[in-house]
Amino acid sequence: MGGLLDRLLDNHTAVGGHALLLSATPYPALSGRGAPPRPATGGTRGDKRVRVESVGLIADPQAVADRAVAAARAGAAVLVVRNTVTDAVPVAQAVAAMAPDLAFEVAGVPTLHHSRFARDDRERLDRRVAALFGKGRTAGGCVLVGTQTLEQSLDIDADLLLTDVAPIDVLLQRIGRLHRHARADRGAFADARVVLLRPAERDLSALLGRAGRHGLGRVYPNLVRIEATLRLLEATPDIAIPRDNRRLVEGALHPDILAAIVRDLGPDWENHANRHAGAVFAEGQSARQVALDLSRRFTDLLYADDMTAVTTRLGARDLLIDLDPPLAGPFGHAVRRIAIPGWMAHDIPADAKPERTGDRDFRLGSHRFHYDQWGLRRVADGA
Repeated sequence: MGGLLDRLLDNHTAVGGHALLLSATPYPALSGRGAPPRPATGGTRGDKRVRVESVGLIADPQAVADRAVAAARAGAAVLVVRNTVTDAVPVAQAVAAMAPDLAFEVAGVPTLHHSRFARDDRERLDRRVAALFGKGRTAGGCVLVGTQTLEQSLDIDADLLLTDVAPIDVLLQRIGRLHRHARADRGAFADARVVLLRPAERDLSALLGRAGRHGLGRVYPNLVRIEATLRLLEATPDIAIPRDNRRLVEGALHPDILAAIVRDLGPDWENHANRHAGAVFAEGQSARQVALDLSRRFTDLLYADDMTAVTTRLGARDLLIDLDPPLAGPFGHAVRRIAIPGWMAHDIPADAKPERTGDRDFRLGSHRFHYDQWGLRRVADGA
């Protein structure tokens, strides 16, 4: 994505175009090429003071649900953000089993928010999130569990945030969903608090070379950034947003800081950092190979085969399928179309046709799938 965006901006500005890059956490000054910095106008609202508590519960969905439900019973609107769907679903199921009256629901059905829902159902989820957690929400306990989809274009105002550890820039996005609006009815949760979920073993070396449990190493492949984020927030758990944004971002993402951590942790971490740097370089090379070089004559350009598609993210493409007859949707509406994530569909023939095998089940190629209130999942043979 970064490589393709670089080429796009180069081509755009080369023909006289202009580009404005925006961030949810802007620098203290506006900047531009060849222009002196101009101080940015601050917002009217003061800093949000947040207390961060680091706990080793990332692998214990029941313990996470226990904390969330306890807070909801005390009247809090609780947001739980996991790095993966695999980790989010068990927490949502535990909350629904313990306290169905406090679980996030759509049409009375306990559920959660992530990417593996049909588009129409995602829209229903979004609307329900806005109703229960948006600016106009009423006071009262509720637990909303989800993944990174909750970071995107949703007005969420939680009283308490439980989140898996992630790079600091990602955490700042999630913290933005905590005490988002000024309210006088937060009661015992008037002070903004984040429960930061990390592995029980504080030494992250066990994650090196693994398949990326809890999104650490796969969703967020640079574990040095994860270590830097933990060190920073454990050393200074009381932060003020946006005052500390720059300090936090530079303290956990600056190359010099990351290099010092690698030296401190030793050879295994040096190998990890080198592998990550190599992967980033390879992705950049891939972008340069598929992006058109518009500085060359049009007649000299080389195009990929018609069957080759260029995506903004390396890896398998999602597979969009039509279901006829449709599935019985979990929220009272038929599901006629659904996207299967690329990693689930990588060995399914492109011309495979879905075969419905139950109200909420279908077969595609050699795989069986089930779709319910917890989203789409692949079902193992014999299950």
